[in-house]
Amino acid sequence: MSDITAVPQVPTSFGAFKPVGWLMVGLPAQALANQLVAALQGAPNGEAWPSSEVLHFAPSETLEQLEAMAENAGAMAGFGYEITLLRRYIKLSKEGYRWLLVKVSSVERAAAAAAIARSCDATLAVHYRRLTVEELL
Repeated sequence: MSDITAVPQVPTSFGAFKPVGWLMVGLPAQALANQLVAALQGAPNGEAWPSSEVLHFAPSETLEQLEAMAENAGAMAGFGYEITLLRRYIKLSKEGYRWLLVKVSSVERAAAAAAIARSCDATLAVHYRRLTVEELL
């Protein structure tokens, strides 16, 4: 498991969670998260993600950290989609969701990871780009 706030590449925008260059994937069960990690790391044709590019967070770890980010978000964050997503992540974490952050270097790579996530019954995949945030599932 990873500490979401200890990942140096995971930036914020006005104090809200905004991991640019990553795909945030939500899964309702640990078994599904494990299945997705294996599928990403075993992707064919040299497209596999190394373990350093797939970060896994349990709800107990994530909830406290996400709530702290929401509480400390600046006033401008309230106008952005990032804070709306953060609140959704908090709600789903309370329901026991597992989270994966998957490093993606392009729109195509994000789409490929989202397709694998879909095949593993992920219910949420959000691609954080520099200027946009796009829900892929």
